Amino acid sequence: MSAVTFAEDVDKLQFSGFARLVLGYLDDKDASYLDYDNSLSIDKESLIGLQVDYQAFDNLGFTGQLIGHTDKERDSGIEWLYLTYTPTKKLKFKLGRQRTPFLNYSDVIDVGYAYPWATLPQQTYPRHFFSTFDGVMASYEIPGKEFSLNIEGYWGYFDEDIVVAERTVNAKTTNFSGLIGHINYNNWTFRGSYHQGRTSVELNDLSEFSQILSQFGFSQSAESLKTEGLTEVFQLSANYENVNYFVRAELNRIQADFVFVPDSDGYFLSTGYHYYPFSSYISYSKNKAQYDEAANEIPIGFNPLLDTLAFSYQSIFNQLPVDSSEAFTLGTRWDLQPGLALKGEISLIKGQGDDRAFFTVNNPEFDRKALLYLLALEWVF
Repeated sequence: MSAVTFAEDVDKLQFSGFARLVLGYLDDKDASYLDYDNSLSIDKESLIGLQVDYQAFDNLGFTGQLIGHTDKERDSGIEWLYLTYTPTKKLKFKLGRQRTPFLNYSDVIDVGYAYPWATLPQQTYPRHFFSTFDGVMASYEIPGKEFSLNIEGYWGYFDEDIVVAERTVNAKTTNFSGLIGHINYNNWTFRGSYHQGRTSVELNDLSEFSQILSQFGFSQSAESLKTEGLTEVFQLSANYENVNYFVRAELNRIQADFVFVPDSDGYFLSTGYHYYPFSSYISYSKNKAQYDEAANEIPIGFNPLLDTLAFSYQSIFNQLPVDSSEAFTLGTRWDLQPGLALKGEISLIKGQGDDRAFFTVNNPEFDRKALLYLLALEWVF
C-alpha cells in the first residue's frame, strides 16, 4: 500500500466518543428514584460511548457505536451498527441497528452534552422506553429559503429484554414502523412523529392463567390478560433557541394493547437563560398512566374455586404499578471548555396516593414526595 493510499484510508476513518459521570442523591430514606437513594451514587447513569465512522465511498459509509453503562439494568454493547447509502444530497438510507427515533432526544439520550439538563425527565422519557431496532430507515430533505423540511420513515423489528411492571421480560415487536417530520424555521424547530408495531412479551405464568380462565368460560377476563397487541406512540415537540434564551416543549402518548403496559400521556416544558459560559433553566414535567379496567365477570361467593379465580385475577390488576407523577426542576450548566460541561440540578418529584410514581418504595408510609440532586460531568471527544 502506498503512503498516499494509506493516508486516504486514514482520512476516511473517524473515531469519536462521549462520556458522562453523574453523581446523584435522593433526600428520602423511604424510597429510591431512578435507583438513586439517600446515599451518594455515581453508578446509575454514568457511561462511556465510542463511535467509529468509515466512509468507504462518496455515497456509502459505515457507523458503529459501543456503549458501556454503569447501570446494571442497561446492557452494554453495540448500540449502533449500520450502513449509510446516500444516492443524492437530499436522500439517505440507513440499514442495520439504529436508535429507535421515538422522541426528540432519542438519538442523543446517552449523550448528555447534547442537551441542557442533567437527565431527561422520566415523565416524558421513561427509561424502559428507549432501545434500538434492526431495519431500514430512509430520510429525505427539502431545503428552502425560509424553512427546511426533513421526512424520515423506518421499518424493522425489535427483540430484546425490557422491564415492564418491575419484571424483566423478553419482548418482540414485528412490523415496527414509524414516520417522523422535522421543520426548521428561523430559530424554531418542530417535530412530529408516529410509531407502531405488533408487540408480544413472554409472560408464561400469565398466559397459563389466561388459558385457565378461558377454559372456565371467562373469555373477557382471559382476553384482558393478553400479552400481545398493537403498540402506538404519538409525539410532538417545539423548540425555540437564540443566543440569550431557549424554550423547549414536548408531549407524547403511548398506547399498548396488552395488560402490563398502561396508556400514558407525558409532557415537559422548559425554559432557560444563556449567560456564557453558564446557562440556567427551569422545567416542569408530568405524566399520567392508566391501565385498562379489569373485567368483572367472575362471580364471588358461590363457589370456593371461583372465589380463588376471582381474587387471583383481581390481584394481578391491583399489583400493577401506576407511574403518574410530576417533577419541578431547577438547574445550571457550566461549559468549562468546548466539549466539556458541568451541570448541577435539583428536582422535586411528586406522586399521588399509592401510585408508584417511578419510585421504588421501601416504606408504605412514604408520601411520594422527594428531592433528587444531580451533578453531571458531560464530555464529547
